[in-house]
Amino acid sequence: MNAKNWRETVAKGVTVAKPVYAAQIALYQAYMEATVPGISANPALFTAINKDTAELHHDLVPFDADLAQRMSDRGVRILRATDAGELLPRIAANRDFFECRFCPCAERCWSLPA
Repeated sequence: MNAKNWRETVAKGVTVAKPVYAAQIALYQAYMEATVPGISANPALFTAINKDTAELHHDLVPFDADLAQRMSDRGVRILRATDAGELLPRIAANRDFFECRFCPCAERCWSLPA
């Protein structure tokens, strides 16, 4: 990660600084339990590399069962809506939202009614 993100992760920890990574870790721990017994009983080791300096930061992330369940439920909700042909709410109210500007689906998304 770039220096700014790396410093924030070092200062706040991955769970606060990068909640998307924390969700990914929780899902891995939850779904790997069947093939790697005990994985959720132990913290995951998250390693961040500062792209500018090659410094390493290690963070132990305990298993968050509630987060894993919420993210799993969210994925199911998205898949069900997709199967039903439903459009879920956009992440932003305006097309110029920074994430929308980089999204490959922006043209299609914003051409459809809200």
